[in-house]
Amino acid sequence: MCYREDLTDAIEGPYANRDASAPESCCYFVGVISCEGRPLLVRGEPRVAPLARAPSAWSQTDVRRFERALADTDLGELAPAERRELARRWAERGQNEHASVASFGRFALGLMAIGAPPQLLEAAHRAAIDEVRHARLALAIASAYAGEPVGVGPLPLGGALDDLASLEALTLATVVEGCIGETLSAIEAEVAAQAAQPPAVRMALLSIARDEARHAELAWAFVRWAVAAGGAGLRARVAAAFARALDQVAAEAPGGAGGELPASHGFLSADELHRLRQQALTDVLRPAAAALVGARPPSADREFSGASGNVILSATTAYLST
Repeated sequence: MCYREDLTDAIEGPYANRDASAPESCCYFVGVISCEGRPLLVRGEPRVAPLARAPSAWSQTDVRRFERALADTDLGELAPAERRELARRWAERGQNEHASVASFGRFALGLMAIGAPPQLLEAAHRAAIDEVRHARLALAIASAYAGEPVGVGPLPLGGALDDLASLEALTLATVVEGCIGETLSAIEAEVAAQAAQPPAVRMALLSIARDEARHAELAWAFVRWAVAAGGAGLRARVAAAFARALDQVAAEAPGGAGGELPASHGFLSADELHRLRQQALTDVLRPAAAALVGARPPSADREFSGASGNVILSATTAYLST
């Protein structure tokens, strides 16, 4: 909790100041907009497992078609430095996807702690299973580029399960990491898949894009339920969180994300990522956020439906199909 100087008014995070001159300057928006799964944040910092350079079940999959395609991938045209960097980036992607398994596990516990409907809990567990597959796909590709097995070690979880029972904290985190982050993740993976040339890389990215779109739908559906359950106060906080996070995306300058890697191997250039995010911001995210925070709350006796996020995410579905 953060306090004004006279200690008379407590302000609870995580959220940004109402304006630049607000005295509650120790309260800030905590969240990561990621294009590789839902991050596992612990005290505001992303947590991932260390890489393990040894034979590992994480560096292979049970998808025979993918494994055959990966074995047939010709990497001979790549310079050694490109292969090393692609191996590093795919390994990093695998670490992030692996951490997303724990993130969805924590999300599921949070849902139980606040009494969320069973449909949301079922979807959260399915999403965690999806992330297991994503991590194995990414680490298998990293292993192919590296020429040796690349897996992950134990994931440190100290502090990761603190404050599970806060409806507000869970909702505001989901706005950033789920509604915005995973919607962008789905769009970016879809576009990266279209540019990918090795069949195994394209197959992995298409699978990730499909699943991340469903994970984004879960996030929008949960926030919609939470806003109805939390009342006008939470609705206002959610609207403010959307506004600040979307402004953050809009203000991001191109640079860094894609580097100079060939787009044919699964990573878009920084300029392309920036252009894509700005277009998604205008065509998908701002309209969906406006629809959610402006939506009329459902009646208290209305049974939650897992399809309730479909209306809000219809723009995303149309966007991904173009």
